[in-house]
Amino acid sequence: MKERDAAAVVFIFGQSNAHAHAQSLPVDSRITEPMRSVFALDRSPNQSFETESIVWSGFTTAGKNLGETQDHTCSLAYNLAKLWQGAVDFGEALPELYIVQISVGSQGIINGMWNPDREQKLVPGVLGEADISLFPLALRTERLVLRELRERGKRPVVIGWHWMGSEQDIWHGAWERDDFIRRYDSFFDALLEPLGECPVYIYKLYDQKFCAQNGIPKRAVDAVNSALGRECERHPGAVMVMAERCPLWEADGEHCGIFAPDNAHYLPEVQRWFAGRFFADALVRLSPVYIKAEFEKCQFNKRGAHDVE
Repeated sequence: MKERDAAAVVFIFGQSNAHAHAQSLPVDSRITEPMRSVFALDRSPNQSFETESIVWSGFTTAGKNLGETQDHTCSLAYNLAKLWQGAVDFGEALPELYIVQISVGSQGIINGMWNPDREQKLVPGVLGEADISLFPLALRTERLVLRELRERGKRPVVIGWHWMGSEQDIWHGAWERDDFIRRYDSFFDALLEPLGECPVYIYKLYDQKFCAQNGIPKRAVDAVNSALGRECERHPGAVMVMAERCPLWEADGEHCGIFAPDNAHYLPEVQRWFAGRFFADALVRLSPVYIKAEFEKCQFNKRGAHDVE
């Protein structure tokens, strides 16, 4: 239900799948005209450890990830923004949506730029050039976002915190460490603490074929998924999002039916499925009207909730 001071907030953090690496949008699908009801942080000036203010603008598909520079992709954020603005245009009384994206490809919690212990750096750029200490940037951004919205008289409600990452931690030097679990606990505790209890979406890894191609033992994926599952159990309101629930899933098929030929990056159709499932969850919490009138047309669970184990 829409309230004049309400602000729905979504955080999307992680690695390359969090911004849909290399899954480019056709030119006619790109959003270049800022949306009216969906907002996001501009990469500049918000990609900073110095700024004390937050700058929002209407959502577009360029310049909104505070991690690496990669624009116009069929990401979770893009698909969610389209669904949200479409619902508002349809007449659904939804609050304004504020999306925060921070991700860099191939950067894990231990093996990469999400490591809380790495030296603070912020070098912008594309993949291979960007060198960003993502943990302190994300923590700082979370706090600034909530403070800025409250100072504007808004009532921010975090409707989703998404972690679409950890693939890099299947490599040696991460999952087999004695302190692996402790470091994961500390990481998630720290980033979720400023938000209070909120819906948390942690995405299961499906890297078995990638591991086979690169000589990584299967138990590495199992170990990381076990750690991610533990975080779902430790944090109220958390679920593990499982792509095997997607209609495209093929357990024995090429790329499992969900990946591009690199066996690592989700197809655009899977990103749309993720967004649709989350959007359905949000609508159940906010208002069921649009589900009944419009959302039944989509190929998603009409209950509007994730199937979780």
